[in-house]
Amino acid sequence: MYTTPQTGTRPGLDQAAIRATVRDFVEREIPPDRARAIDQNDEYPSDLLDKFGQTGLWGINIAEEYGGLGGCPVDALPIYEELSRRLPVLAWVIGNILLYGNDIIGKSGSPEQKEYYLPRLAQGELRFSFALTEPNAGSDAAKISTKATFREGHYLITGSKMFITGAGVSDVVVTMTRTAPSKYRGITAFLVPTATPGYSTSHLKKLGYQGSDTCAVHYEDVQVTPSHILGGESCLNQGWGQMVKLLNSERLALASCSLGIGQAVLDETIAYAKERFHLAQGRWQHQAIRHALVDMATELEAARHLTYHAARLEGAGIECVRETSMAKYFASETAKKIALQGVEILGRDGATLAFDCQRALRDVLVLSIGGGTTQIQKNIVARQMGL
Repeated sequence: MYTTPQTGTRPGLDQAAIRATVRDFVEREIPPDRARAIDQNDEYPSDLLDKFGQTGLWGINIAEEYGGLGGCPVDALPIYEELSRRLPVLAWVIGNILLYGNDIIGKSGSPEQKEYYLPRLAQGELRFSFALTEPNAGSDAAKISTKATFREGHYLITGSKMFITGAGVSDVVVTMTRTAPSKYRGITAFLVPTATPGYSTSHLKKLGYQGSDTCAVHYEDVQVTPSHILGGESCLNQGWGQMVKLLNSERLALASCSLGIGQAVLDETIAYAKERFHLAQGRWQHQAIRHALVDMATELEAARHLTYHAARLEGAGIECVRETSMAKYFASETAKKIALQGVEILGRDGATLAFDCQRALRDVLVLSIGGGTTQIQKNIVARQMGL
């Protein structure tokens, strides 16, 4: 058992209590067989999203005046971590809403948008997605070409997005568009209702995070008004700056998902080793196996402390781009390494669906890609170091 390193977020939000609440939810609502079935059937866990509302945590990072708990984004880290220990895809889709619904509206929404969306988000009534990545715009996200053209009092959005989580089941998709030639100062974020004519999605099959409803999104003259601009009409061409406000929270969320997956693998591998290896002529006493497990535990603990150190800085309002980028890439790469080691220690059993290490390995691979690849994070850290 481990404890959460002190994050230094504002008094009133007990992260130990949040962790215990989520852990109880997981044990009650997501037995291992259900988690495996969701993976095998590529099933979007909509019922679990509804049940998550019973925890009272949908408003974790929404201001109290809008019906939330008044926490900052880092207070959600135990949620991501505990959910990822059993069902990483649920952490992924819930994080999608907490970041790109709660956080983006709370930080960049107009007063009218906050009044309309935040109380509903706090009650778990809305599903949000975030559409930035395009077929030809990934790591260099500002290269987006999806256009929003103003015509006769409204905007027409035309283009395509790729790898958008929950795009087929969301109520609103925050869509980044090109509204001016400037690479960074010509991007506008629109709150696009998915029921709008011209909006469509196609489901993507993928290796991991089955059940996330990851889609290609198509916009064919999707008509929205200036009131759909995130932050209101005055925020035309300010989409890039609005997105940058989320990056620290996004990196911390993905680092926490990595911690949860890594912990799940470590727990399963230790249990397997204790049960199986001691029956085979004392192999459990073999130093190589014991040292491998110690290395896994040590590296995971280092990643956890780095992540929560960055969270402490973010919660205190201290500049921490360097630390959140370090945490994101180190935690994801560490969890990837741990997952591979777990599969190897389990041997032939590691390749069977009866054990979860193989699912963890498939899921964890995307965490070093999404939210900025490991290489992009290292570039960011290098710049922060003056290199």
